[in-house]
Amino acid sequence: MTCPVAPAPKLPIPTIHRQVPQYLARRLWQVAATLQAEALGEFGLGAPWHSGLLVQLRDTPGMERNWLASAIGVDATSTGQALAAFEARGLVDRKPHPEDGRANAFSLTEAGQALVTQVSQRSRAVAAMLLSPLTEAEAETLLRLLARLVDAHELHARPGAGRRPPRRA
Repeated sequence: MTCPVAPAPKLPIPTIHRQVPQYLARRLWQVAATLQAEALGEFGLGAPWHSGLLVQLRDTPGMERNWLASAIGVDATSTGQALAAFEARGLVDRKPHPEDGRANAFSLTEAGQALVTQVSQRSRAVAAMLLSPLTEAEAETLLRLLARLVDAHELHARPGAGRRPPRRA
C-alpha cells in the first residue's frame, strides 16, 4: 500500500528574499501569470501577453507587427506568430500597410472585438484579485511605482533578455 505524498506546506517568503526586488518581481510575475492563465484559459490565448496584444490592436488598429511588438514588449517573431494564429481564428485582419508596402497593418475583426471585450472584463477581475490585499491608495501607489521603474529601466526591457542562450549540438 502506498501512502499519498502530502503537498509541501506553503511557506512565507524567506526574509533574505524580501529585500531583493528581482526575486519579488519574479514571484509576482508567477502569481500574475497563473491568475491570468486560469481566468483566460477558455479563450485559447497561449500566453499571458496575448491578451495585451489583442487590447493593443483594439486601441491602435492598423499598426504593423514590429510596432505592436515594441508596444507590448514582446519580440517581433513571437508577435508575428500570435498575429498569424489570431488571423487563422478570424480574430485579426491583415492588410498591406498604407505607408510601408513591405509591412502589413493589423486590426481586429468583429469576432476579435467581441473577444477583447470578454478578455478585458476577465483581465480587470484578475487585476482586482491581484491587488486585493492592498488598499485602493496602496494599489495606486504600487502601479505608479511599477510604471516608474519600468520607464526608468526601459533600455533593459528587451524581449528575451535573461534567457539562456540556445544550446548548440
